[in-house]
This record gives sequence, C-alpha cells and structure tokens, in this order.
Amino acid sequence: MANNLPENQQPSSSKPSRANAYAIGMSIIITISSFAYGYAGAIIATTLTQPSFHKSMGLDSAPNAHSLIGAINGLYYGGGVVGAFIAGWMSNRWGRKISTTVGNILVLVAGAIMTGSVNSAMFIVFRFVSGVGSFMILATVPVWVAELAPPQIRGIIVDIHAVSMLAGYTVASYVGLGFYFVTSGDVWRGPMGLQVAWPLIVLCGMYWVPESPRFLVSRGRNDEAWTIIKRMHASKQDPTDEHGRREFHQIQKQIELDALLKRSYWEILKKPSLRRRVWMTILLEFAFMSSGILVVLNNGSIIWRDLGFDTVQILNFQAGFQLCGLVCQLIGMLFVDRVKRTWLIAGGLIGCAVAMTIEMVLQRFYLNTAVPHKAGLAAAATMIFLLQVTFAMLLDGATYFYVAEIWPTHLRSQGFAIGMATLCATNLTWLLAAPTALATIGWKFYLFFVCIPAASGVVVLWFYPDTLQKPLEEIAAMFGDEDVVGVSESEMS
Repeated sequence: MANNLPENQQPSSSKPSRANAYAIGMSIIITISSFAYGYAGAIIATTLTQPSFHKSMGLDSAPNAHSLIGAINGLYYGGGVVGAFIAGWMSNRWGRKISTTVGNILVLVAGAIMTGSVNSAMFIVFRFVSGVGSFMILATVPVWVAELAPPQIRGIIVDIHAVSMLAGYTVASYVGLGFYFVTSGDVWRGPMGLQVAWPLIVLCGMYWVPESPRFLVSRGRNDEAWTIIKRMHASKQDPTDEHGRREFHQIQKQIELDALLKRSYWEILKKPSLRRRVWMTILLEFAFMSSGILVVLNNGSIIWRDLGFDTVQILNFQAGFQLCGLVCQLIGMLFVDRVKRTWLIAGGLIGCAVAMTIEMVLQRFYLNTAVPHKAGLAAAATMIFLLQVTFAMLLDGATYFYVAEIWPTHLRSQGFAIGMATLCATNLTWLLAAPTALATIGWKFYLFFVCIPAASGVVVLWFYPDTLQKPLEEIAAMFGDEDVVGVSESEMS
C-alpha cells in the first residue's frame, strides 16, 4: 500500500523520468481553465469598442457613460478580490479540483447572463460574478498544476498556465474583430456568449482530472495520492517508479509537519517572517498592475481612438496587442529560469516605466493637435506595443511563480490569495479611475504608471531575495523559517 512505502528508498539512477502523455494531457485540460479566464477577462475590451453594445446598454446617450464603463471594467476585479479569498479557503478545505470547478461554473453562468443582458446594471452585476469565478480559477490553477506535475516538467506546466491565459486574450480579441463585420443587430452578444464554451469544455473533462496528491495526503487518502503520482511519473526510464516513491515520501513528511503548523491569516500577521512576505507580495502585485498594462488593455478603445484611429484599426490593434503578448510570453519561457528573479522583475518594471514615460511625452506633444502628426501618433502606438513586449516577456510569469516560491508550503494558498486579491484591488482602483482620468487629465494620468514601477524596480533589486533554482528549505531560510520544511532535498539524495 502507498502509506507503507519505504521512507528511504532512493532511485537507482540519477536520470529523472520523462514526462508522459497522461501528465501532459491532464495538465492541458486543467489549463483550459486559464484560457477561460483569459477570454472572459479580455472580451470586454473589444465589446466596449462595438457600437451595438453602447446602444444596447444606453452608453451612447448616458451622461455618466464614462463612470459606467469604469464600473464594467473595475467591478470585474472587485469580484476578483472576493474570488481570490474564496479560492484560498475552498482549495484548502475541499481541494483544488472543487475550487476550480466552482470558478468555471460561475464564469459559465455569468457569461450566459451577460450575453442576454438588457441594461447596464444587469451587465455590471454579472460582470462582478464573472470576476469572482475568474479569480477563483486564477488563484487555484497555478498551485494545482504545480503540485500535480512531475518535478521535471513543473516549470513548463506553470508557464503553460500563463500561455493559456494569453491565448484566451488573443482569441477574444480576434473573435471581437471578426464579429465587428457582422451587420445584424446586437452583434456584441456573439463574442460575449462564446465565453461559456471554454468553462463548459473544462467541466466536461473535470471528472477525469486528478486531484492534487498533496491535498489527498493531507486528508489521509494516501492510496489515491500514490495512484495519481504513479501515473504522473510513469516512464520506461523508471520502471520501478522510484522517482515517484521519493516524491511521495517527501509529500508525506511535509504534510506531517504542515499538520502541526497553523494556517490562519491571523497567524500570518503574528509572525515577523510571514508579515514580511505579506508586504513583499502586496508591493510586488501592486507594482505589476501599476505598470499600466491593464489600463491600456481594458481602455484600448478610448486610448486608440484618442490617437486618431478608426474602429476597425482599433480592433486590429487590440488583437495584435494580445498576439504580441502571446509570442513574447513564449519567448520568455526560453530564459525565465536562466536569469536571476530579482533582475528579471526589476528589469521588467523599469522597462515598463521607460515605455510609459515615452508614451506620456508623445501624447503630451502630439495628441489632439490642430494638424495630426502621423509620425508622433505612430510612435505613441509603437510604445504601447513595447509596453506589452516588456510585460509579457519579463513580468507575466513572475506575477504568479515568484509569489508561490516565497511562501512556505502550508501557507501557499493563503499567500497566493493575498497576491491575487492585491492584483484585483489594484486593477479595480486604476480601471474605475481610467475612463474619467483619460477624458479629463489625459497624459498626466500616466505619471502613476511611470513613478510606481520605476521605484518598485529599485526596491526589488535591493530588498527582494533571488529564488532562482533554490530549494524550498533555502528559500525558507532566507526568511528565517528553517523549521517549516519536513524533509530537504539533501536528505533525499
């Protein structure tokens, strides 16, 4: 039986087993949830560009149209704050699988009702519900796939989560572009309704997807956990499953220690090393989302129109913006584990600040001039794409993996929930303010997206630890927490 495996059994070969089709297939099914999140989050950008949507929601005649657009964008992330904390609790109480399932159900139901919305109030309410479900997905999937995947493909699988999100963004943008040329009535409902397809696919396959072995062991379901680990590790290079046995032994020992440790948010606030992680997590996510990337994405219809482009050009730019991000994320996978984490993050933050500085200056001198300055406006458009290149290549993955790395095992779900809640709260602040700010103070609004990431990049370089390729016990030691690791890698070798 799994719970009677030898505790000191070691692989006879140092060569790790290769990833098998089952491990990859299960991980792909799970990360379709990430695609669903990406599509649900990004479809609003092209929806707000559609004249039929403005007419259906009364935005074309409402005196408070800018405020309503801000609410449509912002309350999605308000729901995200709620969803992140629900996921942190639910994934620990009921499992990663249940948390992800509930998130997909909420996205599906909210998407269906938004598609049939008859006024802006109805749309905004279920945009909030969609945010709850979306961020339950976002707060659970990276942790789930990291715990499920064999060590030799763990980094790639977590990056597939980010790539799947960007693929969702890209598909949403091109679907929105394609539907613009449909001449019938409420054309915006087509792309909006398509978002129910992705969570439906996930739900159809969820029965066959395995739960996190770590969660199963924590509930005393050792035999089930061992069966999953054995299937995930199955390889001709390891016919006796010795690598799987070693990982299972590590999980058992770690869970034994975790059971003795407190998991509450109050406990996090009481311990200095955990409070340090809280502030590091909050500052990092605040800095990431203060780069201006979500403001540019969700308010693209306003920004591109201010730069003098027509509706078709705007839709093309938005789709190209997302495709650019997808390609750059794939490129980033080639070096993300070769560059110090602190240099990667600081370089990305400072790079975004530089791009927004140039964008701000160009808009200051070339926006709304008596005679349009085509070269200046083209340069401004280029800087928006440069912002996407920098963020996608250097920061998009770090938004998730660095936060997961700095938190100890027994508090990782809570730490990730704090990070995702901060991400949502920051986006909520900027997106509620953006439509009115862009209409009133224009380029001056970008000062926030210059100063905050630039200063944060310096803070990261000086005060954040580098976690690149460091084992858990070494990362814990950086915070003075040597007592939270059940068994070290050196003890297993």
